[in-house]
Amino acid sequence: MASKIFDSAWLQECLNRLADSIASRRGKGGGKGLIGLRTRGAIIADRLQALLKERHGLDFPIGYLDATLYRDDLDRGAGLKSVLPSELDYDITDKDIILCDDVISTGRSIRAAMGAIFDYGRPASITLVAMIDRGGRELPIHPDYLGVKIEVSKGGFVRLKLSEIDPQGDAVFVVGPGEPEP
Repeated sequence: MASKIFDSAWLQECLNRLADSIASRRGKGGGKGLIGLRTRGAIIADRLQALLKERHGLDFPIGYLDATLYRDDLDRGAGLKSVLPSELDYDITDKDIILCDDVISTGRSIRAAMGAIFDYGRPASITLVAMIDRGGRELPIHPDYLGVKIEVSKGGFVRLKLSEIDPQGDAVFVVGPGEPEP
């Protein structure tokens, strides 16, 4: 059975800490912008944008990206769900982009997202926010801002549930090999 390891209080505390870290770091370009990777990364980006404004008076533009069609494993049938629209309504050229995702593992989704971002312009930099790093990297991609690192057994995975779309509310579950989704 899936184990719930974190709740909404942890998630809020973690988001506060990440927003504080983002606000304290100086950029290289002409301002910062947030991009949330669909679906849960977009929700994380929304929450971070609100916290950055509330806690630090920073108003970063935000966009949303679905990088499914940029994946390198489409020929294997991976990642082929519904493709959601990307919405990037601000000029990212020379901006310090903060890319937000829920869980990082192999790094392939982030590689795909970076390919998609460069179709919109040339940012000054791209940094990565991930709520959870579950290890298993296949590419040299690592988060610049991280909520927590969780080791899972081979065949297991981590699920971040968010109240905007999940009936479980805000929670983090570790799911062992062969166990059903929470």
